[in-house]
Amino acid sequence: MLGEFEVRQSGLSERLVTAVAILVSVAVLPGCQDSVRPRQNQGRPTPPHKATEVDHDSVVRVDPASGVVQAVVSVGPDPLLMDVASEQVWTLNLGDGTLSRIDPATNRATSVSIGEAVGMTSDGKDLWVAVDGSTLVRIDGATGEKQASLRLGARPLFALRDAGFPAVGGGAIWLTVPKLGRKWAPHELWRIDPASGSVVTKIGLGPNSLAPFSSGRYLWIITMNRFTGDLTRIDTSSNDVMDVPVGAQPWGLAVGAGSLWVGHQSDREVWRLDPETGEPTAKVPISGAARGVGFGGGLVWVTTETALISIDPATNDVSRTIELMERTPDQGPTDVAYVDGSIWVSVE
Repeated sequence: MLGEFEVRQSGLSERLVTAVAILVSVAVLPGCQDSVRPRQNQGRPTPPHKATEVDHDSVVRVDPASGVVQAVVSVGPDPLLMDVASEQVWTLNLGDGTLSRIDPATNRATSVSIGEAVGMTSDGKDLWVAVDGSTLVRIDGATGEKQASLRLGARPLFALRDAGFPAVGGGAIWLTVPKLGRKWAPHELWRIDPASGSVVTKIGLGPNSLAPFSSGRYLWIITMNRFTGDLTRIDTSSNDVMDVPVGAQPWGLAVGAGSLWVGHQSDREVWRLDPETGEPTAKVPISGAARGVGFGGGLVWVTTETALISIDPATNDVSRTIELMERTPDQGPTDVAYVDGSIWVSVE
């Protein structure tokens, strides 16, 4: 990832974690027409004492040093996925399957239409987005222009809120592939050659995979069963798999300060793990259920139902809690990213 925000995973809402894809054929379509729609929204400055005025369906820009909310930028409905590409902040809005691109220089959001988007990932420069039931599209992270398209199958393979989630790592595209319409069925992780679209490897997973999370040589995936969750680590150089015990309801991943950080919902903790052994080295209590976890500016950042929390890796203690809004059922802060010296929080 860009700047000091090394890597992180989205804090997805539980209703988003079913997906399917079967790769059958591939077509490369470089130089497609720019699909950026002209509508733009400029972020409005918000005084820090008016935290409860943070809007739903927005991205909040926060000064990490002071905790002051610098801007609130309107985006599409349910911006549950967020990433950074070419120093632009991107949201995937699960309410209508659109993308929003925010320029940190202006705090303006532009709606980008590439079809019905259901999952996305960044390689730092470009985005890969799962769209229209059976296609992976690479788009320019700075402009939103389509660069290439991989046709994954002849029939619908995923749908809005019932999607395969991609990741980029080890020279491959990785995609979670469940059985469409069977919530508790085991998923697979497919390793895909980005040049040909061919499936190189299939790795078994538990049910209801969250978005894969790429960090160096490893890919990490949380899967959710009825009452607990599991964490799987894949070595992208060898495809070797290691299961890591992380307790009940893990949710959200980040890497920073030489560690893997795992958020938990039921325990209201963030675990610090050794990424090589998977062993916990610290468990940090937080004031709410973790939703998104990120790393930037030397701190771990965690979103809860109402707040943004920072953890100091030097002490393994919470260093700041920034209340962003009042509690609303099934809404509130979700994902978190770091770019341009600011923390960015998506709010559904």
